Amino acid sequence: MKKSLAAIALAGSIALIGAVPAVAAQYPAPAAVVAVSNASPGPGETFTFRGRAAAFFNNEPLSITVTPTGAPGAAGSVSNGSRTVSGKITLPLAPQTFSTTAASDGSFAFPLSINETGTFTLTATGLTSGKSESATVTVEGAGLANTGGAPLANTGTGLANTGADASLVLWSLVGAGALAAGATSVVVVRRRAKAEAAA
Repeated sequence: MKKSLAAIALAGSIALIGAVPAVAAQYPAPAAVVAVSNASPGPGETFTFRGRAAAFFNNEPLSITVTPTGAPGAAGSVSNGSRTVSGKITLPLAPQTFSTTAASDGSFAFPLSINETGTFTLTATGLTSGKSESATVTVEGAGLANTGGAPLANTGTGLANTGADASLVLWSLVGAGALAAGATSVVVVRRRAKAEAAA
């Protein structure tokens, strides 16, 4: 029975250690499905929100939504008639929606420009598939007056994570602990077997 337990502990530790390279094999990170040509355009600067081939169904109608995630600020003043306070006014922006169609390979490229500064999330949603993909853009610099043009947002994807993530570290520690327990079990079983044989 003791040898069976030791063998099980050893097999478990080998199995857990074998899982660590499987997690690490996910590097490099998969390519982003959607991206922006410029993740930090200036106000009014045109950029392209695009999706790679097979991102959506071929020739699928798409809805492009631009949602402010950080409220932009504008200089101004607030007055109640008897008192005026100058300062920065937060101007909440409503999400804006546009329509386009995916190409025959499921890709899309949609030009946008955003006049307000701030951070925006761009979301492409397939109206047939229901699939949704998002990117983020931060518009920086001096704001331009909105002359009726639609503000746009660019949401680029972040850089690939080349460091160890929490799950990799956790499973590495679990695997190392199981390996140590398995090795200790084998040593104890061998010493007892030698002691029993000598007696």
